[in-house]
Amino acid sequence: MNPLVTVVVLLWRGERHIHRCIEHVFAQSYTKLDVIVIDNGSEDSSTLESVKAKYGNRCRCIRNSRNAGYAAGMNQGIDAAKGEFVIPLNQDVCLHRDFVSECVRRISCDAKIGAIGGRVYSWTGDALTMKLRRGEGGASFLRKRFQVYADERLEREALVFGPAGSFPLLRMRMLRDVRESTGYVFDPGFGTGWEDTDLWFRMQLRGWSCLFLPTAYGWHVGSGSVDGKATFFSKPLGYRTRILRNRLYTISKNLPWRVFLWLAPYLIATEVAMVPYFLVRSPTSAVAFVLAWLQFIANAGAVLQKRRLVQSSTVVPASYVRSLFVKY
Repeated sequence: MNPLVTVVVLLWRGERHIHRCIEHVFAQSYTKLDVIVIDNGSEDSSTLESVKAKYGNRCRCIRNSRNAGYAAGMNQGIDAAKGEFVIPLNQDVCLHRDFVSECVRRISCDAKIGAIGGRVYSWTGDALTMKLRRGEGGASFLRKRFQVYADERLEREALVFGPAGSFPLLRMRMLRDVRESTGYVFDPGFGTGWEDTDLWFRMQLRGWSCLFLPTAYGWHVGSGSVDGKATFFSKPLGYRTRILRNRLYTISKNLPWRVFLWLAPYLIATEVAMVPYFLVRSPTSAVAFVLAWLQFIANAGAVLQKRRLVQSSTVVPASYVRSLFVKY
């Protein structure tokens, strides 16, 4: 019997892409779907109303009065999900018609797989290209300077750190396990940025694995809600601050002490190098760097409480966590 799969689409300023995104969801060869569309406080109500008018009898629509951030909004959708598996789907994504069937076929073969991620190609203008999206198109691994990178050369199945965050397939049992052991799925304190990396870390610490499945793929615009301003330096100051702060949150919460000490030289060198790099490349990013550290220090007590919960629920050895970091 085919298991039910919930697709959660988080909508915010998504009028340019949302209809094509949903069309590709309902065009899936796998038809046992539970679809939820959450408008996360968009300034206008017309986009969600148009979704309701076209798909209202095939999906559930929820409107939030304010933008609670990606983490809280997606948690809301996961809480409402009925499926055995969940796809947190960005609004600017088109899934290949066999994406869900491929993922369900493979994840059903191994009960320890908590997540599956596939290839991510570029959705550019109206074209769904066969060009891999830089930074997320391949298999995801960790650098010792604490940065996720995508290995585009890998063309076979492989166990990896985590899936691309724009359209992973996640096992609901894994999500419940992470939530019961650490208090939440996506950390609502993150708002937007690094919330997926933080979840993949806690998933790995609980003993779940992630599989890269190149036969499952889709297309992503990237930062569709802000007109495709996908690079770090093109983002508003507040967003850059959150990205840098949330990276510090993720390091502080998830690294066991032995792994932290092993990575300390790389982490310190990276933090020191950021300052002159930002001053030359983008002085306002140097401001974001300082603000990020100030916010991190101000919230250090709460972060340490979360760390204690994460570390006390870890079931894998430090040697395994070290193996997740494959290059500088």
